Amino acid sequence: QVGGRSIAGMMIPQHGGALPHWMPYVMVDDADQIARRAGELGGQVFVPPMAMGDVGRFSVFADPAGAMLAVIKMMHA
Repeated sequence: QVGGRSIAGMMIPQHGGALPHWMPYVMVDDADQIARRAGELGGQVFVPPMAMGDVGRFSVFADPAGAMLAVIKMMHA
């Protein structure tokens, strides 16, 4: 945190047989719009926009080259 504001984080959850990996999240104003636009531009949406508990709304997609990215609209930014 910087000045009481979160600027980065890390989770170490267990996801079945998934290999360890990095999943960058980018804070956005509208996760639904970003995921929709990523699909329109040739990306593949793996996790459609959905609520993440009381944290916010997120989506996970890959660009046309396969690079993964997650976007999140924080509920309390």
